[in-house]
Formats: sequence, structure tokens, C-alpha cells
Amino acid sequence: MKCIALATMLAGSLALTACSSSNFLVYKDAKHFYVTSKSNALRQLLCDSGDLVKITKDATLTDALQKELYDSICASTKVKERVLAALETMTKEQRSSLKLAFQLNGYEVNTIANC
Repeated sequence: MKCIALATMLAGSLALTACSSSNFLVYKDAKHFYVTSKSNALRQLLCDSGDLVKITKDATLTDALQKELYDSICASTKVKERVLAALETMTKEQRSSLKLAFQLNGYEVNTIANC
């Protein structure tokens, strides 16, 4: 009986790990988007407004990482996997700093599983 319970818990943990993702939602002005969204409204909210430039600077990310995030999130031919790859290279501290910078610039951020 203990073995079955242990196996079930292990399988559940593995399933949750497999579903983890760097994708997240951003909320501002009653609008919300996955950061990987190809929506023109997201591009206007984050990119055209200049908010993403301010956010990445406030997060004190390296110039290279700031550029990669901007280029991947604001690209006219956005590719979800490129955005996720850029986010997944970030350390836990960088992601925390990015989240705080979003909040300081009037956004709410919700990390979610991408399953």
C-alpha cells in the first residue's frame, strides 16, 4: 500500500515538473496577455508604449538580455519558443527582478503553468 501511494506521489510530481514553464500573464489597464502572445494589443501595451524598455532597465538585466527579451517579445514575427527560450535562460533572481520591475511599472504578473 505504501509503495502505491509513493508511486502515485512520484508520478504527480513528475507531471507537475513537466508542465512548468517560464510563460506568464501580464495585466495592466484591464487587459491581460501571456507574454508569449502574438496579439497586437500586447505589442501596443508593452512595446509601442516603451514600457518593456523601462521594465528591463528597471530589472537591471544585462544589455544582452534586455535586447533579447525586447527582440523576442516585440518582434513582428513573434515566435513563442524564442520568448520562452529567452525567459528560461534567466536565473531565479533575474526573474524575480523582472517581476518586480513589471509591478513598479503598473503591471500585475501571474506566473502560470503552460500545460
